[in-house]
Amino acid sequence: MQRTDTTNWKVIKDSYSTKRADTPYGEQIDEMLNRDKSINPHWHTFMEALDTLGLTEMESRHAEVQRLLRENGVTYVVHGEQHGHRPWALDPIPLIISNADWDTISVGLKQRAELLNLILMDIYGERTLIKEGLIPPEVVYAHAGFLRACVGLTAPGLPFLLNYAADLARGSDGKMWVLSDRTQAPSGAGYALENRTALARALPHLFG
Repeated sequence: MQRTDTTNWKVIKDSYSTKRADTPYGEQIDEMLNRDKSINPHWHTFMEALDTLGLTEMESRHAEVQRLLRENGVTYVVHGEQHGHRPWALDPIPLIISNADWDTISVGLKQRAELLNLILMDIYGERTLIKEGLIPPEVVYAHAGFLRACVGLTAPGLPFLLNYAADLARGSDGKMWVLSDRTQAPSGAGYALENRTALARALPHLFG
């Protein structure tokens, strides 16, 4: 297979001729680039389209994205801060995951979601995990989110876990790791919709 020469793509050259380039590359993980700073194959199509814009135009489109988010009143709440709400910031460059990576990630996330669902079923049902000492009872019963009124309730054919998301990061070993599980509320779904709307308007040839 012929290797695509990406060394002359102006967006890449301009972007990396900054102070960022002074940081030793071995200490960074860039999802777009290989260790030799060549662009990963699954990024080629997107970057070819992006390169036609150039860095100056891309910065203008990025400013347009932030303006659209402000006009739509998109913010997020920082708990514990006096003023609470901060403007929502969005990077117009998406995280592109290769098919090979996603095949591994999706299997692992599905397993985690199924495990958490089984734990919930047990906590509100037989409570075997508590009886056998695998989960300390105080961890469950003293938790503000524990719903005593739901103990013993069943929902045949329906999962106990209605929402699942995870924070992911790539480790120095090249593998994706789950940093935390998110099951409280589907707040990220609204942000994803707002993100897509803003990007489709500012970069219609890429996200339209």
